[in-house]
Amino acid sequence: MVAHLGIVHFNAARLLHPPGDPRVAEFVDNTKRVNALAQRSKGYIWHLADEEASVTNPAYEGTGGDPCLVFSMSVWESFQDFEFFVYKTIHASFLTRRASWFAPWQGPNYVVWDFEGTTPVPTSTGWAKLKHLADEGPSPVAYDLAFARKARGLTPANPTAT
Repeated sequence: MVAHLGIVHFNAARLLHPPGDPRVAEFVDNTKRVNALAQRSKGYIWHLADEEASVTNPAYEGTGGDPCLVFSMSVWESFQDFEFFVYKTIHASFLTRRASWFAPWQGPNYVVWDFEGTTPVPTSTGWAKLKHLADEGPSPVAYDLAFARKARGLTPANPTAT
């Protein structure tokens, strides 16, 4: 059973084109806007805000030498607060258009886990949790939204979400 603690969300994606390319400009140009909304949202605790590693930084070099690999991580007081932000704010309109900016990802591209600790959460923890989810499937250690909803007895905030 997933404890009813705060949660961490980590996601990774590969842009179809490098930052600076006009074909991904709408995503890149709105990243700070969506992050600012998150910061004002109920239940928000923290997000990874390393300006050197931000896709909005003109000198962004990517992750692991891949200029198209981007990731984010945030901490929320509750799963419900996080899910509201994802599906009931402007974030949802960007989520529905993700195929316009991102390449298909092999395996899960996001992971959620219970949070009980301090921020910042190390980026390496996000990558390790994502690998755990890919290798082992959803469990209380690392899970997806469907697992979290089922464990909490919730219905989806977005009926088409998985």
